[in-house]
Amino acid sequence: MRRLVWLLLPLLLAACRPSAPPREVRVVVSGPGRLARAEAFVERLEDYGLVGVQARICDAGGDRGRLRECAKGSPAIFVTVGGVETRTVMEAGGQVPVVYVGLAASLDWGYVERLSRPGGRTSGVDNNYAELSGKRLQMLKLALPEVDRVLVLYQPGVVPTPRGLDSLKRAAALLDIELDYFPVVSGADIEGLPSELPGNDAAFLMPSFVLENNLERVVEIVSEAGLPLVGLDAAQVHAGAFLAYGASGAAMGRQAARMARQVLGGYPISEMPVERPQRVELAVNQAAAKRLGLRVDRRLLDLADEVVW
Repeated sequence: MRRLVWLLLPLLLAACRPSAPPREVRVVVSGPGRLARAEAFVERLEDYGLVGVQARICDAGGDRGRLRECAKGSPAIFVTVGGVETRTVMEAGGQVPVVYVGLAASLDWGYVERLSRPGGRTSGVDNNYAELSGKRLQMLKLALPEVDRVLVLYQPGVVPTPRGLDSLKRAAALLDIELDYFPVVSGADIEGLPSELPGNDAAFLMPSFVLENNLERVVEIVSEAGLPLVGLDAAQVHAGAFLAYGASGAAMGRQAARMARQVLGGYPISEMPVERPQRVELAVNQAAAKRLGLRVDRRLLDLADEVVW
C-alpha cells in the first residue's frame, strides 16, 4: 500500500499545480474590410486542435488608437491582416514573431530581406494585389471595351501605392485608357468622390486600408453615379463591386494559419519563405452590371471563376 502511495504521489502533485496559461495568437485587424481574413485564419487554426493555444481577434474598428493598443503586449504570435496592421505591430517593437495575411508588396516595406529567407521576425502571405493592378485594368477593358477613362481611388503614403500605380500606368498605356486620380487619406475624404466621378467610365480601387474599411460607402457613391467599380477580390464583388481579380482573403487566412502552426511548433520565422496566394480568382458581378445598364463582353464571363447573378 505504501509503495502504491509513493507511485501515485507525483501524479497527485502534478494535478494540483495550476495549469499553464494558453499561448495567445493575437490577430490584429484595422477594420471591417479585412475581418474575413482574420476569421478564416482563426477557424483554420482551431481546426488543427493545438493544445494550449488560443487565437483572439483584436479588431480596431477603424480607430488608429485602438489599433496601437492591439499591437501591445507579448503574445506567442502576432497575426496581421494587412499593411497598416503589420506596420503598427512592427513599430511597437519587441521580438514576437509576426505572420501576415495578405501584405501587398512585401519587399517594399523593409521588414523582409528576401522572399525566400525573410531574415527577421516576420513572414506570411503576400497577396500580390499591387502587381495585379494592371491585370485588373485589362480585365475591365475586356469586359467593357467602351471604357476609355478610369478614376483611380488610391491612398497616398501607403507602401504598395507606387508599385500598384506603376503597374496600372503601364497597362493603361497599352490599352489606350486615360487615368484620373482621387487620393483618399481618411474616410471623410470619400465624401468628395461624387464630384470627381463625372466624365469617367469606371472607378478603380487600389490596395488601401481606408478604402477597404469604407467599401460600403465607396460602392454606394460609385453606383449612384452609374459607374462600375473594379475591386480587389471576390468578397468586394459580393459587396457590390463590378469586377475583381485577386486572391480570396479567407483563403489567405487559411494559408497563413498553416504557417502560424509551424511557427508555434518551433520553426524559425526568419527562415520561413514568404508565400504567394495559392489561387487567384476573377469574379464578376453580373447583377450589378444589369442594374447599371452595362453589357458585359461574353469573353470575360467565360474567363470568370465566379459570376454573381
